[in-house]
Amino acid sequence: MSSRIQHAVEIELLIPSQVTTDRDVNTRPVDTAWVARKLREGFDLGRLGVPQVSARTDGTYIWLDGQNRGALCIAADHGETKIGMKVFRGLTKEQEAELFLGLNDNRRVQPLYKFMAEVTAGHAESLDITRAARDSGWIVSDSGAGNAIIAVAALRKINGKSTERGQLLRRTLRVVTEAWGNIPAAGNSYVLLGVASVLHEFPFLDSDALIRKLSKLPGGPASLLGKGRGYKEVTGGTVVEGIARVVRDAYNSGRRSGRLVAEAREPF
Repeated sequence: MSSRIQHAVEIELLIPSQVTTDRDVNTRPVDTAWVARKLREGFDLGRLGVPQVSARTDGTYIWLDGQNRGALCIAADHGETKIGMKVFRGLTKEQEAELFLGLNDNRRVQPLYKFMAEVTAGHAESLDITRAARDSGWIVSDSGAGNAIIAVAALRKINGKSTERGQLLRRTLRVVTEAWGNIPAAGNSYVLLGVASVLHEFPFLDSDALIRKLSKLPGGPASLLGKGRGYKEVTGGTVVEGIARVVRDAYNSGRRSGRLVAEAREPF
């Protein structure tokens, strides 16, 4: 978490096309559907409000709040028209990210983009999750890369269930990664939660044995996800419960001792 933000603020007339986006700070992509809708409704310069930007020491300006309005100006051929903007000066990148989070606190910011901004701002939980993911070869990102995880809500939930700092999350990521590799289906939220729920309920199970069993499941994590969805349709339970059941059965297969016996517990 950053220290108390000290900054100078003033209103300046700036050209929207000259303000840029730093994806480490303003982590959301431009909402092109919103821009198109506002363009159809009719562009009105007087209804833009006051976007907020950070003036950096290298002379560049970056969006803190208002990049969609900036994109709208450009789409309406007003990208070179000066408009009033609230300008913050003297901020570090960490402080810029903290301001982005504060300015967008009451708006619908997808969990992934909030998480990415928290990483830049130095929030402890998000940094811990990022390190745990990285240590298993994953990145928490919307980049579309094969090793990218977007299931931030699942990662947070698993991390919060750890009795020791991040232990359950690290163990879960190790199991899915060594069983199936860094592939999108292995980083699916339901798959992560299903595997984590078993590891949470049975903390002393043999992780290496579980990895071997899961690696031999026909169809891998995609098939596991399908079985979880089938379980939900048939029983009315949850996808996570269905996946956890398949994981337990896989672990128990061929075992004479140390079998996992599920107990009636609160859903993970």
